[in-house]
Amino acid sequence: MNVTTLTPHAPPSDALDRALASLEWTLVASYRHQLTSGEPFARRHDGPGFVYVFDGVARLTVQGAPSEDLAAGELVFFPRAHSTSVLATGDVEFIDVGFEAAPLAHAAAETLPAALVVRDFARQEPSMVALIDGMACAWGRDSESARRGGATGHPRAGDAVICSRIATTIVSTALRAWNEAGCAPAGWLRDVTEPRIAAALEALHQEPGRPWTLDDLARVARMSRSAFALRFQEAVGETPIGYLTRVRMETAKGLLRSELTIGAVASGLGYESQAGFSRAFQRHTGSTPGRWRVEARSGAVQRGRASA
Repeated sequence: MNVTTLTPHAPPSDALDRALASLEWTLVASYRHQLTSGEPFARRHDGPGFVYVFDGVARLTVQGAPSEDLAAGELVFFPRAHSTSVLATGDVEFIDVGFEAAPLAHAAAETLPAALVVRDFARQEPSMVALIDGMACAWGRDSESARRGGATGHPRAGDAVICSRIATTIVSTALRAWNEAGCAPAGWLRDVTEPRIAAALEALHQEPGRPWTLDDLARVARMSRSAFALRFQEAVGETPIGYLTRVRMETAKGLLRSELTIGAVASGLGYESQAGFSRAFQRHTGSTPGRWRVEARSGAVQRGRASA
């Protein structure tokens, strides 16, 4: 886990501007919690999210990383699916936010660590704290908070759109400060530092079901076939076709949560047969599309009941 006290000092970067422009978040849920000392909390999110501590202290545990103590004014961003696990080491009030990433967000976010702990966030970005507080109020509190007297609240028309835009602003601000402090891993902006490679990546994300060839992508990048293949491998760390397959599989996960048939998902992602798609999906995830769909839907139902 990267833990950093952020002090902006780097000049603005065109690459960062393009990266932040590609990050767009759709709010799924926002819960505000008040825990007493010694009380645990856990929730699983299928996508990115963040935790912000309004008041008090707590200990955050992330799988595969050491626990970290959090205090008021600190924010933790999770770029991918994650489990939020918090133990109140004193009375604490915090917000737990979960959202889905737009397809274009995957490339810029996937090289980030599992959790980014942004120390001193409230002091550096006081205007963001007001936005976070407003987003928490708009989406109400969980049942445990309600039993303690917290307002349950009911979403108003437009809350989903407004809060999603607020979430995008908050995360973009946190990432900017984190990048300016020099804490970002080398390469997380690799897809936007080179406009030609960025153009090919954007095309892949916009049309993952198109029957792309190396020649097609080289034309989008306005490069020769050989030069494009070499530069893409150097910049992204894998071949263009390998990257395309991964984009298709990540897109498939979202589509499998819908009412589309597996055959329709396969066809929409450019596979000539459902069997071919199923083999590719199993290589990528270790599970068949059908089994993955059942488990994903079952998990969503169980989490919905737990937070009801």
